[in-house]
Amino acid sequence: MRLGSLKLDNRYFLAPMLNITTAPYRRFCRKYQKVGLVSVPMLYTKRIEKNPESIEKDLFKIEEERPISVQLIGSDPKALKKTIDYLESYKFDVLDLNAGCPSKRAIKAKEGGYLMKDLENLKVLIQTAVKYSAKLISLKVRTGYEKPFNIKDMAKIINDSGIDFAIIHARTVKSNFHEDALDLDTVKRLKEKLTIPLVGNGDIINPISAKHFIDYTNVDALMIGRESMGNPEIFTQIHEYFTKGKRIPFEKDFVLFKKYIKIYEDLIDEFLNGISYPISNEEMKFKELKRNAIWLSKNIRNSTTVRRDLSKAKNILKLKTIIERIE
Repeated sequence: MRLGSLKLDNRYFLAPMLNITTAPYRRFCRKYQKVGLVSVPMLYTKRIEKNPESIEKDLFKIEEERPISVQLIGSDPKALKKTIDYLESYKFDVLDLNAGCPSKRAIKAKEGGYLMKDLENLKVLIQTAVKYSAKLISLKVRTGYEKPFNIKDMAKIINDSGIDFAIIHARTVKSNFHEDALDLDTVKRLKEKLTIPLVGNGDIINPISAKHFIDYTNVDALMIGRESMGNPEIFTQIHEYFTKGKRIPFEKDFVLFKKYIKIYEDLIDEFLNGISYPISNEEMKFKELKRNAIWLSKNIRNSTTVRRDLSKAKNILKLKTIIERIE
């Protein structure tokens, strides 16, 4: 599919998730299935404005992962411009503006999801990005703040903005990630009004829900986040269902678990080759392996005990000892 001038292998995107979609994680997901677009975890424009070097670790080898997006969160147009100036030297494809993050930190700072009720500042931020960035521009929104936004008004903001595509999480900011709050009707109605592509996000947990999302809303692509945690093959499962009508069951056993861990470790080593991570390469590797081992152990036999033991590991040697004992 195409997004502006960008040609993608398919319409499956990996959502940016803070402290989750790191470079090894993105490579892990792409190990099993081509993913049309992946993203660096959300970056704060205020932090970059004050200390741009602090995000270098988030951008190591980013040029190897194209097509890739960088998501920014902030409320100050001047900080956004300075961030764009800093990022222009990096080789990536999409600059994504976050207007949907529901965290308390974002709302307090009047950024992210707060912009759903501060549309004037949102328009200024979009104008700044379009004017000063040479990258494609996307906008991530939710269906509103406390209640669904006015479809006509939001469609006009997006259509008149000059951005290349929009992404919508099918919940309001206040509903956070509550399962019963998914609102595909608003997504569908917005899609009908837009003149640019719309990417849908929210509760895409398997091929059936992916197909329902597209069939109901007619969005151009799907963005998947939390359901990839512990199941890197979700993109393969969706692709096989869409292209062949084939359903690949989500299976978990300790043999597959250990296979995943070995592949993930190899990907971390490959990524760290030739770079020096700020917290040390070994510490970075330990944190990545531990976090993902906990997710990947979900649903295997005695998973509650396994996850508890993994969470207590203090170093990579202890972590590997625990993994080896799993059977």
